[in-house]
Amino acid sequence: MSGDKKGTRKPAGSKGKINRDTARTGLSSGLIITILIAGLYSVFLVDTRLDTSLLTLMLSAFLVAAFLVFVFTVRSGNHRLKQQFSSLLYVFVGLSLLTLLWELLAYLKIVDVTTMSPAIWIATVGLVNGIASIIIIAAIAALEKLKAKDLYLTAGDAKVIPFAAVAFGLCAILGAGSTYYLFGGAALGMDKLAPIALAVLVFAALASVAEELWFRGLMLSKIIPILGESRGNIYQALVFGVFEAVMFYTLTGELSFMPAMFIIGAMTGYYWGRATLRSKSLISPMVLHAGFYLLILLPIMTGLAA
Repeated sequence: MSGDKKGTRKPAGSKGKINRDTARTGLSSGLIITILIAGLYSVFLVDTRLDTSLLTLMLSAFLVAAFLVFVFTVRSGNHRLKQQFSSLLYVFVGLSLLTLLWELLAYLKIVDVTTMSPAIWIATVGLVNGIASIIIIAAIAALEKLKAKDLYLTAGDAKVIPFAAVAFGLCAILGAGSTYYLFGGAALGMDKLAPIALAVLVFAALASVAEELWFRGLMLSKIIPILGESRGNIYQALVFGVFEAVMFYTLTGELSFMPAMFIIGAMTGYYWGRATLRSKSLISPMVLHAGFYLLILLPIMTGLAA
């Protein structure tokens, strides 16, 4: 009897161990795959934005094609998380399409920083990225049959919105004050400063909406089922840091800003991700994001124009 009991316990214990090992392996494989996806996107994004040649345009097209092939391969497989991985890959397809569009416009000289004033350039970047992002995100949402709440497009915890509005106001005041008194705004004159300020405001409004939809709306909601909330939030923050560094290089042409902007972007992206998860809404992160752009971008662009 005693031997029979021991004999029945061993398979149960062994099965429990196998299940735990499988869970660990599944988590590890999911983490590795998602890191490889983000790494591929980040390398191509940085490389293509540093040049506007035909080769970079072809690389951008290749990246879109590669992610589409990945989607097809994943959906054709039998991985237990194939739906989650294909949804995440659609996000990277969309981001790669955004890069491809920008590279095409730059290659054809439709958008050219050398022929535009700083104010026109900032507004152009904001309009192109903002409008294209909203169109691509809407297409992904339709393809995936996503509802507004799936992208955290709800009122959520409305109690935090006033705090975000106050933070936005403080950022705007600090950004305007430092621009005028510390970064050459007074010397530049209101006739040149006003267009830059208006362009930054347009960019901040469009970019904050588009980028929050990309990273705290789409990416965060798609990575959480694979990695969980904590790791998923870190993941989207790091990818956003790369995107933000490249965006500031696009706006300013200064390579030296990229390491600092990656760190700042990753840190703010992590915070905005936590805010999104807590409030179940993108409203506060969008407001905070716009305030961040006014605080950082207005002095920088004014200083470069002075």
